Amino acid sequence: MSFVAEANAQTIVRPAPAKAAPLFFNPRDPEFNKNPYPHYQRLRDEDPVHRSPWGVWFLGKYEHVRGVLKDRRFSVQDVPGQLRKKNELLKTRRISPNQPDNLDALIANSENWFAFLEAPDHTRLRKLVSAAFQKRQVENMRARIRRCAEDLLAKVEGQDGMDAMVDYANLLPQNVIASLLGLPAEGFGQCVAWANVIGRIFDPLVSLEEYKALNQCSIEFMDYLRGLIAERRAHPQDDLISGLIEARDEEDRLSEAELISIIILNFGAGEETVVSLIGNGVLALMQHPEQRRHLMAHPELMPNAVEEILRYDAPLQMTSRTALTDVEIGGKLIRKGDQVYVALGSANRDPEAFANPDTLDLERPRPHHMSFADGHHYCVGAQLARIEAQEAFSVLFERYPNLTMLPQELTYRDHTVLRCMNNLHARF
Repeated sequence: MSFVAEANAQTIVRPAPAKAAPLFFNPRDPEFNKNPYPHYQRLRDEDPVHRSPWGVWFLGKYEHVRGVLKDRRFSVQDVPGQLRKKNELLKTRRISPNQPDNLDALIANSENWFAFLEAPDHTRLRKLVSAAFQKRQVENMRARIRRCAEDLLAKVEGQDGMDAMVDYANLLPQNVIASLLGLPAEGFGQCVAWANVIGRIFDPLVSLEEYKALNQCSIEFMDYLRGLIAERRAHPQDDLISGLIEARDEEDRLSEAELISIIILNFGAGEETVVSLIGNGVLALMQHPEQRRHLMAHPELMPNAVEEILRYDAPLQMTSRTALTDVEIGGKLIRKGDQVYVALGSANRDPEAFANPDTLDLERPRPHHMSFADGHHYCVGAQLARIEAQEAFSVLFERYPNLTMLPQELTYRDHTVLRCMNNLHARF
C-alpha cells in the first residue's frame, strides 16, 4: 500500500458540528424571568424580527422598536376586544343563571383605558388626563415625595438593614399615588391589592380562571370608587380625583365610567412601574458602588442617572401593537392583524443605539431609551415617575451611603412584561 493510500485509510472521519437549534424566543421561560438580557441579545443577533411559534412577532432592535411605536400603521392591542371574545366563551360555560361566569366588569373597566385606545377616543381622554396632571404641577410634589421617602426610612432606623423592596420601593410609589389621587388611608391597602391583581391585564399569557379573578377585583374596586367619586363631587379636595372630576375640554368632560377606569389605570400602572424602577435602580447602584459614589458626589447628575437606570433595566420590558395593514420590517412581511411585541428592554441594550449597552454609565449622554414607549402613547405619568425615582435614590443613599447588598438569590414577579423583584435584602 502506498504512503498516500495508507494515510487515507487512517483518516478519521468526524461528524459535522451540530447546528444550533433555531431561535424560539420565549418570555415565559423561567431563565428569561431571571435575566432577559442574554435572550434579547440572541433575538437581536439571530432573528431580530422573530415570528414565534405562538403566531406573534417579537422585535428586538432599537430601530424597529422605535419605528413601530411611532408608526400609525400599528395600533395598540385591543385588549377589551379580546376580552369580549373570552367572555363569550365563558358565558357558554355557565352552570346556572344564578352563577354567572363572565368578564363584564373587567371589560367595562379596561375599555376606557387610553392605553388600549386610538384616536379620537385616545386623544380626547389623554388630553383631559394630561390637563389634570398639569393642573397639579407634578414638579411641586417633589418635597412631598422626599418627605414620604424620609418617613419610610425613619421606620427602619436602628436596624442593621432592610428589604429594599418590601420596606421602601413597594411603599413609596403606593403612598405617592394614594396622596396624589386622594385615596383615604383606611381603604388604601385594599386598593393596592386590587390594583396588583388587575395589573396582570398587561401580561399576554393569562388564563381564563385568572381573568375571572381580575374581573372580581374590577367589580370591587369600581364599586369602591363610585362611592369615593360621589363624595368628592359633593366635597372637592386638592387631589387628582377632584381634578379629574373638574377636568374638561371646552364642554367635554369625563363620564363617571371613564373617570373610574382612568383612576384604576393611573393607580395600577403608575404604582407598579415605579416600584420596579426604584427597585431595579437601587439594585444597580448597589452593584456599581463607584458609579453610586460618583453620583452622590455630583447630585446634579441625578436626572441623567435616572434616565440611564431606566435604559439599563427597564421596568416595562415589552408592549404590544397590532398591524393595521401589511408592513415589511427587516425583510419580513408582517400581515394585517398580526400581533407584534416590541421588546423595550432589548431596544435599550442594542449596541447599534448605545455604546457598551450592558454597562451602567450614569454620565451616558442623553440615553434616549424606550422605557416609557414612544409616539402618541408615550407614558403620561413619565415625569412623575422620574421625580419619584430621583428623590427615592437621593434620600436613600444620602442616609445610607454604604448600603450594600446581602448574598441572596434574586427572584422576580411572575410577569412577562413587568420586571420587578420580590425582595432585595440590604445592609446599612
